[in-house]
Amino acid sequence: MSDHSYILAVAQMGPIQRSDNRASVIARQIEMLREAHARGARFVVFPELALTTFFPRWILSDAEKQEFYEHQMPNAATQPLFDEAARLGVGFYIGFAEKDGDRYFNTAIITDQAGKIILKYRKIHLPGTAEPIAGRDTHHLEKRYFEPGNLGFPVVRSAYGIAGAFICNDRRHPPPLARDLSYAVAARGRDRLCRL
Repeated sequence: MSDHSYILAVAQMGPIQRSDNRASVIARQIEMLREAHARGARFVVFPELALTTFFPRWILSDAEKQEFYEHQMPNAATQPLFDEAARLGVGFYIGFAEKDGDRYFNTAIITDQAGKIILKYRKIHLPGTAEPIAGRDTHHLEKRYFEPGNLGFPVVRSAYGIAGAFICNDRRHPPPLARDLSYAVAARGRDRLCRL
């Protein structure tokens, strides 16, 4: 493990409403970056699906679901977050819904202090169901809107140490799988692991 230390901030965003647009969400995140930087943080961790409401709770048509996915990262809507992170010299981890061609993933990235993406991870263990459960108004339909990640467990050497990432349910499997996931990333030399 590296012997350097730094302050890491966790951005507790609160709810994102279905009606919230990207600009308002990004503006909130920029304020959180600034606050974290003012408190000495060099790295900020945003949550899973941090650019939109948690849309897998609803049944959406193919046309309706498209508004929740990012086709590239950064993009015109998210570039201000990357720019402000670079200006402040603060790296970040952020989760988002990704559309890659005709494939859909629950994705997270890590940036360096210059706002450059240095790691991409796609959630492998998707919870919930692909079809709604009768009698419920809200659902957990990650299997409907995403496919399992296809990037494995990447790691990267960074100013923060050697880093890897998981998303939510990837760490919630009973032993030995949960241990195996951590060990798989650790075996590649990581000494920092974001698990959200």
